[in-house]
Amino acid sequence: MPFPPAVKSAASTLPTRHRPASAGEPIAIPVLPAVEVQSGAVTFMTPGRFHQYWSAEASELNAALDQAVRAAQWMPQIGTLVVTVAQTGVRSGRRIGFRLAAR
Repeated sequence: MPFPPAVKSAASTLPTRHRPASAGEPIAIPVLPAVEVQSGAVTFMTPGRFHQYWSAEASELNAALDQAVRAAQWMPQIGTLVVTVAQTGVRSGRRIGFRLAAR
């Protein structure tokens, strides 16, 4: 099943390159998010902390998680949850960022 077009336009696409984080780059924490599509609630755990956020793109986030090829990554410095999905011709996949707001 092809990836829904809504996800491509609704979410911001991040570069697929993986580099070590420098002082100015955000740190990515692997997470397993739970998404409540009706209310837009997004919850997940990081080491030692439970997080609750809201997403305006809950349906698109859920669709991306269904197609994910690796664990989602939380970037707390920029408030973004990054999901990597398969993409033809790109071995590392395509990273899609979803901005999350505090609830």
